[in-house]
Amino acid sequence: MRNRKLYIVVLFLGFLFACTDDFTEMNVDTTRPEEVSASVLLTNAQIEIIDQLSSTNVNYNIWKLMAQYWTERSYRDEANYNITSREIPEQIFRVFYAALYDLKDAYEIIDGQTLTEPNLESKQAVKANQLAVIELVNVFVYQRLVDIFGDIPYSEALDKDNYTPAYDDAQTIYKDLIARAEAAVAALDDSDESFGTADLIYDGDVASWIKFGHSLLVKLGIGIADGPLSALGKSTVEAHYDGVFASQSESAFFPYEKSLPYVNELYNDLVASGRHDFVMVTGMVDLMRTIEDPRIDNYFDNLETGITTDYGASGGSYSTKVHYDAALEEPDFPGFFMTFDEVQFYLAEAAARNWNVGADAETYYNAGVTASIIQWGGTEAEAETYLASQSYSSYDVWKDAIGTQAWLAMYTRGFIGYTFWRRLDYPSVLVMPPSPPTGVTSIPVRFTYPTNEQQYNSTNYAAAAAAIGGDKMSTKLFWDIY
Repeated sequence: MRNRKLYIVVLFLGFLFACTDDFTEMNVDTTRPEEVSASVLLTNAQIEIIDQLSSTNVNYNIWKLMAQYWTERSYRDEANYNITSREIPEQIFRVFYAALYDLKDAYEIIDGQTLTEPNLESKQAVKANQLAVIELVNVFVYQRLVDIFGDIPYSEALDKDNYTPAYDDAQTIYKDLIARAEAAVAALDDSDESFGTADLIYDGDVASWIKFGHSLLVKLGIGIADGPLSALGKSTVEAHYDGVFASQSESAFFPYEKSLPYVNELYNDLVASGRHDFVMVTGMVDLMRTIEDPRIDNYFDNLETGITTDYGASGGSYSTKVHYDAALEEPDFPGFFMTFDEVQFYLAEAAARNWNVGADAETYYNAGVTASIIQWGGTEAEAETYLASQSYSSYDVWKDAIGTQAWLAMYTRGFIGYTFWRRLDYPSVLVMPPSPPTGVTSIPVRFTYPTNEQQYNSTNYAAAAAAIGGDKMSTKLFWDIY
């Protein structure tokens, strides 16, 4: 075992975060024995990312609250949009930039390798695959950061000698992310290997990463469907729609285990903590009851006698409330990077916008709804019955159909559900909580920058805040024009 100190310019505060991680000595290059292997760094980055995506710890992931899937029972600051007391933006920066720094190190290690015979051609293909996989994970994380904050440190972000990096324009970042993802997909060769079992998502299966890459490009394209980059969004989706996940089995799930320490963060938050902080929101439960959604019994528990809670209101006794289903307390409940049903809703949206994606909006809509119902333990028959009453055409506007059903399907993936709502402005059940901070008069559409940025990177912070229209939770991102 050895210590590796990661100098992470995470919060860009004028000082370095020193994070010490112990790694098993697994160096591939025996001529550089003090270098942590790229494989270990990739593994660590994937764990850092998925733990943040999966967690419901109010210190750094409140997206299930922001999507109004859950609300807090006793300590209700976060459900009422107080994100500064616990420094949530700081924690988001810290986790994601730590992962990006690991990925940067892994990329540089692999890129710096000198390959020789025998089997030079195969070694070169493996190297190219490894670099491409790292790039796709990079793009995934950076898109998340842009969609949370807007302009962010990007081109200067991971220079450990630059403690005050500039913020890059969100539109410029999006364009570069699409270019990077397209180059990565083009570089992948499924006739050769990549990271093997060090890749916890796909066990190094390159064909799966190719589908992930195409799916990610569709996600990037639909993310800018409105606003000044809409033409780029359209061309990106149209170029990649036919390479996406073909079924739920191809989705990017993370295989948590039944025993510590590799358990889902939900287990740590909901079970190991011994706490019962979260209860279910009236808006979501009432909607699912009204439309007779078959997933309701798989999403929630205590439905027969439990009471729902208005979003942001006091939750009262946990035992008397409707709460999350016990399946979410299982230590091996999977983590979700990106899934087939999610992508089907992106394609439904693309088709509704009259983009050329090979099928109509209803076809993709039906596929997304059906895949979600089956993923949550339902049947094809239940999906057919549900779609008979909740058909695509039964909604007055397509944004309501796709926005509502995608939001329902993304349950537990709060940020994705929240982003569907931000982009499409549906479903209509999201409400303002009773006790928001002073000045917060509408449901937030972005997170403010880490407060420490104002102190330690003040010049660049001020420039970024001015560029986006003010560092406020009400400031819409460039793609959120309605």
